[in-house]
Amino acid sequence: MAGVARSRLAEERKNWRKDKPFGFHARPETLPDGSTNLMKWNCFIPGKPGTDWEGGFYPLSMEFTDDYPSKPPKCKFPAAFFHPNIYPSGTVCLSILNEVRRNPSDRAGCRLAASPPLRGRPAAV
Repeated sequence: MAGVARSRLAEERKNWRKDKPFGFHARPETLPDGSTNLMKWNCFIPGKPGTDWEGGFYPLSMEFTDDYPSKPPKCKFPAAFFHPNIYPSGTVCLSILNEVRRNPSDRAGCRLAASPPLRGRPAAV
């Protein structure tokens, strides 16, 4: 299954580079030897205009398992990042990231666009 996850992530990276939303940044982690780790992405997302997060640029990590895309990545902001949809640990509380309520056809970029600093109000739980 690891090959499926890596192939899917390589395809998503290629598509992301061609068609990413303005202001978003996401790339796989670069390892000390210069190679790319497709299983962990470092991202920055812009705050939504008209909200308290407007003008900000927020770091987010996405860690994928060998079960991706069947299982969603673990998405985390830095610990103690404040937002109503983010736990103190930095873990995101959104249904698109929930294994039961998500669709495996969702792309990583879709998850970034749904991240809390882009939302104007807390998501219903």
